[in-house]
Amino acid sequence: MRRVRSVGGLLLAMSAGAAWVGQSARVSVTPVLEELIDSLRATGSLVIEGRTVHANPILLAAYERHDFEPIWSRRADLTALLRAVNAASSDGLDPDVYHRSALTGLSVLPLGPDLAAGLDLLATDAFVRLSHDLRFGRTRSADSTGLVEGMGPFGSSDPAADVLDVVASGLLEQHMSALRPKHFEYDRLVRGLAELRTIEHEGGWASIPAGPTMRRDTVDARVPMLRRRLVRTGDLGHEGQGPEEPASRRFDRALEHAVKHFQRRHGLNDDGRVGDRTLEALNVPVERRIEQVRVNLERARRAERDLPADFVSVDVAGARVHVSRSGTVAFDTRAVVGEEETPTPTFSAVMSYIELNPTWTAPRGMVEDVLVAVRADPRYMADREIGVLDSAGVSVDAAMLDFSTFTPETFPYFFHQAPGPTNPLGRIKLMFPNDYAVYLHDSPARWAFAEEERLFSHGCVRVEDPIGLAVEVLDDPDTWSRETLEDAISEGENLAIPLTRPLPVYLFYRTVKADRAGTLHFYEDVYDQDTAILAALGSR
Repeated sequence: MRRVRSVGGLLLAMSAGAAWVGQSARVSVTPVLEELIDSLRATGSLVIEGRTVHANPILLAAYERHDFEPIWSRRADLTALLRAVNAASSDGLDPDVYHRSALTGLSVLPLGPDLAAGLDLLATDAFVRLSHDLRFGRTRSADSTGLVEGMGPFGSSDPAADVLDVVASGLLEQHMSALRPKHFEYDRLVRGLAELRTIEHEGGWASIPAGPTMRRDTVDARVPMLRRRLVRTGDLGHEGQGPEEPASRRFDRALEHAVKHFQRRHGLNDDGRVGDRTLEALNVPVERRIEQVRVNLERARRAERDLPADFVSVDVAGARVHVSRSGTVAFDTRAVVGEEETPTPTFSAVMSYIELNPTWTAPRGMVEDVLVAVRADPRYMADREIGVLDSAGVSVDAAMLDFSTFTPETFPYFFHQAPGPTNPLGRIKLMFPNDYAVYLHDSPARWAFAEEERLFSHGCVRVEDPIGLAVEVLDDPDTWSRETLEDAISEGENLAIPLTRPLPVYLFYRTVKADRAGTLHFYEDVYDQDTAILAALGSR
């Protein structure tokens, strides 16, 4: 691994008028750059001023296209790059990943060919990496060429030419800004990150000690602390309400209203009481909330770039279903998602039809549950109208089977349930064909929707108000209103209703999201996925 260092290891601050590489030095720098590129291609990486540059194919091709001449010969281009690198912090990225310190320390003195070539290479590497990370996400997998989806961040089939064109355009910052997701939630997360960092800079918020549950009209020495905590995050005062007696230890009406607002933002039941779970959420330090926002900005770069105007989304971590239309949340309801052992996957598909009074075939992962229930209760299948089908779909006489002899692996049949009040799919399911056999559906287990942590399914998504969701996605109130759907369901017949305008469905795993008002909503990392992303993002 070749190492390129400055004389004495010292780089002085760049003055406003300093040039990156003077015109007279370009001729002597070019052969050094060609040698560095050859070495980089052969060894796979170089260390320059303590920073590692990898053999990214875009970088290599850009220098070959440029005949190994310096790419950053104009001071204005480098200044623009440094501004873009510093601005990466607002996106939750770490500017030091993009060689900020080395680039900021450019010498005001004429540089020797070795150092000038090395620093030019650092600048190009920073530009290529930051552009890629803004467009595709820092943690998104790349293919064997180092590119995502076979193209560079600027979208053409010739990413090396893009690098040269963008630098030469004099509009580097504008081009890079256009790489960010153009979705209101990304903008709100950026704003929320800045607000949380301001709170952190001002000392964060104090923890509230444990104690009895605080509720309306109770008197507690911790009430003033609670009030200050909720003012700090805008929960108290978000609609203009203020405390009836600011210094009072009495839990007043305004404080109850603020607690409910906080609870709704944190996926908690909004009962207005500060018990153990609400207190735990209140005491999460601001540093942790900043980390969460950074992680979810990265998720947005990876998965939320090109969202259409109208779509259905499932927030898996928050266990909610939304319908967005033209940037507005037109419908929102609670959901039940997969247990930790059978998590709901994240993917996208297209919803094409709705099925009333659906039948249910037990997925292979649930065969053991049914076998255990049948052994415990001989009438289990009859009471629920569950039958047995062979691989050809032909009914098998369950009375002729000895279920005690089967394991889930050796059971050669399928459990099949007719429509009815005990059917696990309830009265309706909303279908978007996919490889995971996951869909949205009703559920007879209504109790589950009242839970704060709703992880009870085998991967599918149960919807608290599936009829309301169906009305919204059908988008044909004259034909399919809530009443007409209820009437059709009451007839008991299995019926498929195609959507005249199929809707994309996105299943996201987000532990922070922002609403249209810019308010941040935090959810538990129920599948423990934040830690790996945070580690990949690097330091704060």
